Amino acid sequence: MLCGQEQSLSVNHCPESILVDGLLTEPAWSTAMLADEFQMNFPFDSLKAVSKTEVRMMYDEKYLYISAICHHRSNKDYVVQSLKRDFKFKENDAFGIFINAYNDETNGLYFGVNPFGVQSDGIVDNGGIKGVKPNWDGLWISEVNHSPNFWTVEIAIPFKTLRFKDQQKEWRINFARNDRTQNEISTWSPVPRAYKISTLSRTGTLKWGSAPMVPIGNVSVIPYFSVSTNRDFNNPSLSHKIKNTYGIDVKLAVNSSLNLDLTLNPDFSQVEVDQQVIDLQRFEIFFPEKRLLFLENSDLFSNIGNSRIRPFFSRRIGNTDNSPVPILFGARLSGNLDNNWRVGVMSIQTRSDNELDVRSKNYSVASIQRKMFNSSNLTGFFINRQSFQEFYSYQKDFNRIAGIEYDLRSKDSKWNGKAFYHHAFTPFKKTHTNAYSVKLRYRTTKATLFLGSDHAGKNFITETGFVPRLYHTNESTDSTIRVGYTHLRANGHYRFFAKKNSRIDFWGPTFHSDYFIGSEEKYQEHRNEITLLLRLKNTSSFEVVFVDGAPNLIFPFTLDGLKNSFPSGNYPNQQFSLVYNTGNRNRFYGSLEAGYGGVFLGDQLSFKTEWNYRCKHYAVFGLNMSHEELIHFPESYGNASFTLVGSKFEISFNRNLFFTTFVQYNTQSNNFNINSKFNWRFQPMSDLFLVYTENYTSQDLSVKNRALVLKMSYWIGGK
Repeated sequence: MLCGQEQSLSVNHCPESILVDGLLTEPAWSTAMLADEFQMNFPFDSLKAVSKTEVRMMYDEKYLYISAICHHRSNKDYVVQSLKRDFKFKENDAFGIFINAYNDETNGLYFGVNPFGVQSDGIVDNGGIKGVKPNWDGLWISEVNHSPNFWTVEIAIPFKTLRFKDQQKEWRINFARNDRTQNEISTWSPVPRAYKISTLSRTGTLKWGSAPMVPIGNVSVIPYFSVSTNRDFNNPSLSHKIKNTYGIDVKLAVNSSLNLDLTLNPDFSQVEVDQQVIDLQRFEIFFPEKRLLFLENSDLFSNIGNSRIRPFFSRRIGNTDNSPVPILFGARLSGNLDNNWRVGVMSIQTRSDNELDVRSKNYSVASIQRKMFNSSNLTGFFINRQSFQEFYSYQKDFNRIAGIEYDLRSKDSKWNGKAFYHHAFTPFKKTHTNAYSVKLRYRTTKATLFLGSDHAGKNFITETGFVPRLYHTNESTDSTIRVGYTHLRANGHYRFFAKKNSRIDFWGPTFHSDYFIGSEEKYQEHRNEITLLLRLKNTSSFEVVFVDGAPNLIFPFTLDGLKNSFPSGNYPNQQFSLVYNTGNRNRFYGSLEAGYGGVFLGDQLSFKTEWNYRCKHYAVFGLNMSHEELIHFPESYGNASFTLVGSKFEISFNRNLFFTTFVQYNTQSNNFNINSKFNWRFQPMSDLFLVYTENYTSQDLSVKNRALVLKMSYWIGGK
């Protein structure tokens, strides 16, 4: 490919039927146009790929066909972490496809296959600059075949799985290859290493000989049935011998790109448990959403705001004080209206719970997005949380947020930024109820620079959101005092790349700077972090981190484990840490982190480590440990220590049969948890789960509760 010339590939109608077996024996494959000029993304983005990859495409009335021959020069085993679906592309030998069917470089789909035929798929949103969200499962077919010096993959993606405009003759597409044994990532359309390989502005053009037509009658029904039993030793009244639960999900394609999802009585018993952490912060810790109901096509909702100001956070739904609240039903309409407009509307209704003293609530969010210029967009949204009692709404029990946002992304993705204004509506708060932000990032291969400013008023209340900030509850008046703030932040890095024959990949400094200003425009606190990073070409890395901070206590605060609260005031301190990561190309891999420094009136000694052993691609055994020591505090405060030990055992019997066990021992929460899950995917998109959970006290290992759940879901239609 000539410098500056965009890659393009023509795809023509398949003259014969294709059997997806990975063998590529059909004569039609030899007539398809070849895409084989792959270029490195890593370790060098200026060289042609060493590991050769040959891709061809065809289509018929039902399927888009892709084949790839992935040449394998090494006599080493393939690097595959497990046989579970939705593997991480960068951590496995794999072939991947990025499809932007709307030709707008904004949203798309990803499909990937590893050398053992395991599938991975996901959503590419926001131009792909943040990677793939593996929270979407599509129905498609793939098979692989091995030869001494290469492996082949054959893929058939139903047009019912894809979302595209009828009779559109050009799509955006890119192919990617990860050869872990050669430590090389390459793409068909070149992607500089400063960018994610999913970046849609770096895709090539797919030209159709005859544009595909949108399929008719795309409806899928997924009923489920579960039976469970549990025993609560602390509260026997909450125990039940046998409980039957059933529900249904319906997926309906309103048109080629607009989807309607309906759910009745959803169940989340098979969702993987959160990995616990030792919490010594003053702010709430963010845990990502894992429930499929809220993950599919969620970017129109989850991308509202930023990492510190999220007006919509779906984990608030069906959850009160870390106790689950049943969801009655829900509906979501999302997708493209045309090349310029996208829409998302979701409404979820929860049950009332007398034991938790929780009313029935409705959570609704609506978002409409307009494409601006080449790759930017303008979004307006409205979020409503309303309480109900016997189908009548409580007029004074609601929380609403409205806002407008502008996302900036340049054509080449070097510049991206965001500006927004949000306003909260509550029954009793009328002032200081807004939030706004502006940020801008510039990136090149060697450097990035980010500047941003956030503001949250003291009465910007987001009951359906996530805004980590300071607050104080007055127990005598049962009132909550929140603190408004303005947050000035900056970060960036510079990389010095080594020569081709060096063992070093790059080294360089990274900085993060955060300054908080209080509601009276007075300095509140700051945190500055400087890191020196050294990364080797074998993907291992070393970090030296220095942090200078000065947390300001507006209200008294007690570190967990200490005897007394720290009075209001400013507490300057410094911390120092070392981090080593082996990378995960080898079967035995892990990381070490050790830190020491001041915290309020004492010191904190931290140690974290995680190690995993991969038994080929059949099993992964992992062990992690965190230990925190609070030492050198005045005698009236005392000292404290916390230990968290966790392990994960993951066995892949084949591509459709898995067993996973989590064990977590946490002295801070006085809990020892065991969670085991057996998963059998007995046919595409249809699963059988068996989940067993136990909780004990960490002090004497006395049992708290036990639960056993058997759940089956079955996919009907959509094929």
